[in-house]
Amino acid sequence: MKAPAVVFVEPFKMEIREMALPEVGPSQIGIKTAYSGVSQGTERWALTGRYNHFEDDVPAYYPCSPGYQAAGVVEVVGAQVDRFVVGDHAFTMGTHFDDPDHKYPGPMQGSHSGYLVVDASAAWKVKPEVDLAGASLFHMAGVSRSGVRITKIQPGDLVALIGLGMIGQMSAQAARRAGARVIATDVIAARCEAAAKHSADRVVDGTTQSLEDAVREERPEGADVVIDTTGIASMYDRCRDLIRHEGKIMMQGYYADPITIEFHPTHLTRATVTFPCGWDDEFNDELAEDMATGQIAIDPLITHRIPYTDAAEAYEMVLEHPERSLGMVLDWAGA
Repeated sequence: MKAPAVVFVEPFKMEIREMALPEVGPSQIGIKTAYSGVSQGTERWALTGRYNHFEDDVPAYYPCSPGYQAAGVVEVVGAQVDRFVVGDHAFTMGTHFDDPDHKYPGPMQGSHSGYLVVDASAAWKVKPEVDLAGASLFHMAGVSRSGVRITKIQPGDLVALIGLGMIGQMSAQAARRAGARVIATDVIAARCEAAAKHSADRVVDGTTQSLEDAVREERPEGADVVIDTTGIASMYDRCRDLIRHEGKIMMQGYYADPITIEFHPTHLTRATVTFPCGWDDEFNDELAEDMATGQIAIDPLITHRIPYTDAAEAYEMVLEHPERSLGMVLDWAGA
């Protein structure tokens, strides 16, 4: 069995290749992919070779298959599987191909494929009424919820959030779900508008207003928590200066450049700093239920549903014009 899939051949080079897939095993399911969600930050770093210094040892990391989230319809159910039946809708992390030379470093899990063969334990049902495009971005929400859990955001906390890409939007929603009030900012007007509708309690346009002023308007002593999702290493000092004494900083972006921390000001602030990584899959059933009941807004944040045949154009946008999109999915219809 073969399916088209996105392959990062080497830094700055991607292709759609016909990839061989293994047969569905007794504890596995086969999923016809409807959509795969693009994690624009992570996949940009992987495509440029800067994710965990991939460019330093190209043969060790390429060719690899990007993506760690997809959704589709179950077509094959292994003999030992009782959690799924043919026709179920599901989301999952990705697949592995029948190619011993293919690589899966870090979060490169091969979700951008027209077909997915996965262990049934690594897939989760989603109700038929849920848009599979939104479901294919489930790990963006999962990463954000994990960060809120690790940072222990509490009811009544004032959270200042910098950066309103998908991780920022999902982090704002997750913090509000935990009972916090969220003031968020970005310099891209469309992202601010989306956050005002779906994600944050208050939104500050960073081109005309100051997040610092907005925070101290409400809490002169500073925010309880600051979340940075920009991936800009130099943002740390700004985060530290936004929090109250013994406040918390969540570095929720992916930082390809080293983060430099001047000890003394952080020491005086008594800051707690968290570096969340990944997601907590044990909460995916809860996430699927929240999708079905409208407790999370993903669908309205999708700005681009791109046919998989146009994936090259999608990644060109990711590299050259990230400001033009918010939620991005690849559509595998016809694959």
